[in-house]
Parts: sequence; structure tokens; C-alpha cells
Amino acid sequence: MIYVDSNVLIYALEDTSERGDAIRRRFALMGGQLAYSPLVRMECRVKPLREGDRLTLRRFDRVFAEMKLFDIPPLAYDLAAEARAVHQLKAMDAIHLATAQFHLCAGFWTHDDRLRAAAGGLAVETF
Repeated sequence: MIYVDSNVLIYALEDTSERGDAIRRRFALMGGQLAYSPLVRMECRVKPLREGDRLTLRRFDRVFAEMKLFDIPPLAYDLAAEARAVHQLKAMDAIHLATAQFHLCAGFWTHDDRLRAAAGGLAVETF
């Protein structure tokens, strides 16, 4: 299972450059092996809600329906606190990474290369 960070999902839906095309190709190859958390869903919805963009909200909902939803249990917050203390990560980034680690994901897709050092063996792929 691969945990997908918010920024990668946003690029997949909104980026019309080669980066967006590359991410969409990877999504197509992975099928049902991608996961997200309620935090990812929240972050992806902010801009479309602010702009009243119902079409983009529906597009996100369609993508989320094809992915596995991971919960964020209390132990993930403990892992996130450790990542913040040791690697000086922002709270949201630490929670994303800790959620992937808690659920024993094989990989983590993000745009933030700073998370690689804190991944503790989790394969981090940046786009």
C-alpha cells in the first residue's frame, strides 16, 4: 500500500504540466494500492471550497472513492510527535508520515523531499 500526500493528489487533479501527467500515469498503474487519510481529504478540499469550485470537489471525491481510507489512531500522533521532535517537521507533515508508518505502508508519495530523512526506512517517492 502506498500513502499519498495531499500535494500529490492536488497535482494529479490540477497540474497540467509533465509533473501532473507523470503522477496520473503512476496512479493508473497502482490501481487499488493507494491510500489516504482524513487529513489528506481535508487539505485537498480547502482551495475548491474557498473558490466555490464544486467540480473539483467532485473530482477529488471520485479519486478518494478509488483509494483506501486510513484512520489516524492515537499511536500515529505519538509517532508524529517523535518525528517533529527529532526532524523538526511541521505538524501536518509529521501526521501524514506517521499515518503511513503506522499502517505499515510500503511507500509514501509526496512533493516534500524533507520527509525522506524522517521516513525511517519507508520508501519515499517525491514528485
